[in-house]
This record gives sequence, C-alpha cells and structure tokens, in this order.
Amino acid sequence: MLAASVSFLTPRAALLAPMAIVPVAAFVIAARRVERVRMLLRLPPPAAARACERVLLLAAIVLLLVIAAMQPVVRTRTGLRARTDAQVFVVLDTSRSMAAAPAPGGPSRLDAAKRVALSLASRLPGVPLGVATFTDRVLPDLFPTSDTGAYDSDVESIGVESPPPRDTNTVATTFDALTQTATEGFFAPSAQRRAVVLVTDGESRPFDPTTIADTLQSRHIALAVVRVGGAGDRVWDGDRAEANFRPDPAGARLNVARLAEAVGQGSGTDAAAVAARAVGSGPTHVVGVAPRVRSLSPIFAVLALAALGALLGVGVLSEWLRGVTFLPRGRRRSRGATT
Repeated sequence: MLAASVSFLTPRAALLAPMAIVPVAAFVIAARRVERVRMLLRLPPPAAARACERVLLLAAIVLLLVIAAMQPVVRTRTGLRARTDAQVFVVLDTSRSMAAAPAPGGPSRLDAAKRVALSLASRLPGVPLGVATFTDRVLPDLFPTSDTGAYDSDVESIGVESPPPRDTNTVATTFDALTQTATEGFFAPSAQRRAVVLVTDGESRPFDPTTIADTLQSRHIALAVVRVGGAGDRVWDGDRAEANFRPDPAGARLNVARLAEAVGQGSGTDAAAVAARAVGSGPTHVVGVAPRVRSLSPIFAVLALAALGALLGVGVLSEWLRGVTFLPRGRRRSRGATT
C-alpha cells in the first residue's frame, strides 16, 4: 500500500514569485541600452534566440528558488510490516550507578546502554521491540512495536532512577526482578518467540541465577546480557566524585557471568545475535501504516543552480561566437590594408 501527496510547509513564500519580474525587467532595460549603443556604433545585431534564452533562464532561477523556499514535501503512507510471532524486550538498568562516567561530563553508563539499545533496532529488522526500565523491579515503558521512531524516542527519554526503586539500599538493583518479564504479561500471547536483552553495569544484590533462568525458559524467553561501564567510572558531582559510590567491577563481572552461564549465553556472545537466534525468522504481516515525509527543496535548489550555470554558459558562449564571427572579418580587413 502506497499513497503520496505533495504539500508546502511554507506556502506564503509564493508571494515572492513576482520577484521574477525584477531581473527580467532589468534585462529588458539593459538590452535596450545596449541596442542604442550598438546602433550608434553600427554593430551587427546579436542573435534573438540568445536574448530570449537569457530572459527565460533569469525567470526560471527566481521561480525555482521561490518554490524551494515554499519547502515542497512529498508525504507517503506505506504499510508497516512486522513479525507477529516474535517480540523482544530491551531492559535498561536505570539504577543510580548507571549515572557513573569515566570523567566529569563524559558519557555515562546509561548513555552507553542507550547506544546498545538503539543499535538493536537495525540488527533485528521486522521484529517488534519493547523497552523496560530495571532496578529492583522491571517496569514496561513501551510495549513491543515496529515503529522504530517511537522505540528510539522512548530509549532516548529514559533517565537514571526514573522511576526510582521501591526500596532504599546501597545497591538498589536485583537481577531477581527479571522474572517479572515472564510472569506479568510483558509479551503478547501471539508472540511465541521471545527474548529479553538486559543492558546493565552488572551491580546487583544477591540473586538466584537458576531461578531466573528456569522462570524465563518456562515461558520460552531467551535472555541476553550486555554489561556496560568500567572500573574507573564514578558518579560525579560537578568535578568531584561522590564519596558514597563505590564501584565493584569484579563483583559486576561475576554477576553477569553467573547470569549468562545460567541462561546458556556464552562468554563474549553478542546480545543481538542471541536475540536474533531466539526469534529466528518468520513471515511478516501489515500491522499499521508508516507515514514518511521527504523534502523536495534540495531538488529545486539544484535546478536553480543548474539554470544559473546555463545562464553563465549562454553568456560565455555568446561572447565566444561573437569573437569567432568578427575575427575573420578583422583579419580580412588587415590583409586588405597591407596589400
């Protein structure tokens, strides 16, 4: 299904169209003056076609620029196709430790997690993606959708401790909360192929990886874990590191390794590959309509530039032809004077 329509974002720019008369009028006035000088000097008349071409090109340049200023756009509506038998949830850790960064003002762990999440959309084409936040509970922000714009926008809007954890602890995150993705209706019943991609810094209170793996596998949910952050990260208050934050890189690596081992994710396995393997391949169906807007202004601007080039070319060509026309006569005259 494809429907298209053309509209203008700034139609009032059409009021500038009469400006096309200005260069044409200036050219006509200048042409008359040149004609009077030519007659006084008894020069041969220029080709009428060349003058007409110049007038048309001048008018075309102005009109093309006016159309470009009106910002014409083509709006299309195409059928949005997606898998209905597969869904993937991207779960982002939003605990306080995800605000840590290697330097003041540098990209935080949450920023790194967002980059991972955004890259998944291009690596899982046609698979509806959902977004959830995670501390001591998992809360869905966006249920699986094939609208990549909505997905990207939701990922970008996520902030640290938004929402905050229910309990106050030195380490708020607990991986045990991941079982909620299997028990609290995160996935549609029609989605028989399911995957959860967890993006976290690995810091967690004590958890039972076997229980998590069994619960997810009982609902046919594959889990892929991505760890972000480094040992040198700190939560910064201006240029000073917060004294209350104590990174535990060894413990974080161990937590991720235990969870990945429990669900069968090998060391160094790419999370997108795990999710792609879990959802496999399948037929797609039209699930909605995707609107798209494409600007035509650059096309008209290029055409105006081409018309300007043609105008300059006509002038140069005219001067060259005039030189070719007069040069032989001049040579003949000079020969006649010497004989």
